[in-house]
Amino acid sequence: MVCGVECAECAESKEPDKWAMRFLIGSGVWMLAYGGYMVARRRPKWFPVWLAAFITWFTLCKYLICTRCENYGKACDFYYLGKWAARLFPAQPGKSLDAAGIIAEGGSVAILQLLPAIAALGDPKKFLGFLAALMTNQGAQVAICCRRCIKYSTDPWKADTCPSYKLAEKIFSRD
Repeated sequence: MVCGVECAECAESKEPDKWAMRFLIGSGVWMLAYGGYMVARRRPKWFPVWLAAFITWFTLCKYLICTRCENYGKACDFYYLGKWAARLFPAQPGKSLDAAGIIAEGGSVAILQLLPAIAALGDPKKFLGFLAALMTNQGAQVAICCRRCIKYSTDPWKADTCPSYKLAEKIFSRD
């Protein structure tokens, strides 16, 4: 029940709902595009740092997290990035999420989200526009990715280590 309605397709399959994934990916693209634009336009000297965080998130973080996940190589709930990780790196099935993965993910995401917000300060419309994009994306991620992860994941390291898993567990414990 990803989209809020229990349907036969979702009940029979662990595959992500295509419409929910389109919304999730669209909200992510919107947030990243708006954020990157905001940094490049209002604080151009910060843009290389923002771009480095973007590249880090799509490479190093996928190596440190996605290659260790049970959904490696699959069109997973997390933006379908299990397939992306498989194109870049070999699987690491014997490893789990560690401090390096948490630091890389947390640091790159913090930069991707905080620099645009800081860059937009002083222009309430741009600031609120970025916050809307950010909240839409983060809300969709927790409601779609994390909700399904706590329902279907069999990787013990997710429940033990992932902060998003723990948050989703508290929010959706009734599901």
